[in-house]
Formats: sequence, structure tokens, C-alpha cells
Amino acid sequence: MSQSDRAALPADRTAAIDHLMREYGTKVLHLAYSYLKDRHLAEDVAQEVFIKAYRNWESFRGESSVYTWLYRITVNLCRDKARSAWWKRLLPTDDPRSAGTPVKPDTSRDDPEEAVVLSDQRERLMDCVMQLADAYREVIILYYYHDLSTLEIAEVLGQNENTVKTRLFRARSMLKQMLEKGGVAR
Repeated sequence: MSQSDRAALPADRTAAIDHLMREYGTKVLHLAYSYLKDRHLAEDVAQEVFIKAYRNWESFRGESSVYTWLYRITVNLCRDKARSAWWKRLLPTDDPRSAGTPVKPDTSRDDPEEAVVLSDQRERLMDCVMQLADAYREVIILYYYHDLSTLEIAEVLGQNENTVKTRLFRARSMLKQMLEKGGVAR
């Protein structure tokens, strides 16, 4: 949504933010959960995102889409939360995905054994993604799990698009090596 698209939103700031919450609330929540691995904390961050968007609505310049602006706010809040000492005490020690939606087997396949194997591979892949350094993990999550383009990721993270492409390439290479060591990659 560009500055001209912003004009299509309700003129009232409250109505505009309400519209954005309905349109992007779930995506913001999923992104926050991707970073924090705690449903309640992700919900808190998602609320903070829209409060911040409401308070800073007039400062939105329209140089990027509102979607990208909201994602950037989300990533920044998640990074702040992850850096705080308070957060580090709450960091779960068990499976970081335990509070989220589990990876479900693909039941559309005729062979149940193949579906289980595929589910195990997805599980292993997510384990490997979670082992990546933050800079690599966030580009993988934004690219593959949130379907953002490299340009959108660059805007969200405040980085050069070539940096994003390089990190994506390196992250894929690291994932491939991890998966090959675990016997998952083909």
C-alpha cells in the first residue's frame, strides 16, 4: 500500500488501524511467533505493533507499503524483546515450537508411510532453521514462511537487498549441510 493507497483507507486514524488489524493481524502474529516461539508473547507484540502504528500513523511516509511498515515494526519489537534480560529469563528450554501449530503430516498422499516421512523431514528442517544464527534465520523465515520477496525483506530489516540475497544463499547452504549430516537432504 503506497501513500496513494493510504488515501483509500478510512480518513479516521482509528478506523484505518482497525482495518489494518483485520487485514494484517494474523500475519503480524505469525511473524512475531516465528521470532519469539511463545504464543502469549507473540500476541503481546502483535498488540504493541498496532499500538505503535496508531501512535506513529502520521509519520508513515508511504515510501514502502503499510504491510512492510508493519512487518518492520514487528521485527524491531521482536528483536528488542529477544535482547532484553527479562526475555532471556523466559526463554523456553524445551522445543521452541511446542506452543505453536505442529507440523502436520501431509494426508493428501496415498501412502501414509510417505506422509510420515515427509512430516519428519519438515520437522528436521524446522529444527535446522532454528539452529541458524539470527541474521540467517530471519531471512529464511520471512522468505519461506511469510512469502516476502528479497526486496520486502530488505525493507523490513532495513538492509540492502543484496545483503538479504547473500544471507538467503548462505542460509540455504548451511541448511543443506545440516540436513545432509542428519541424512535428510536428497
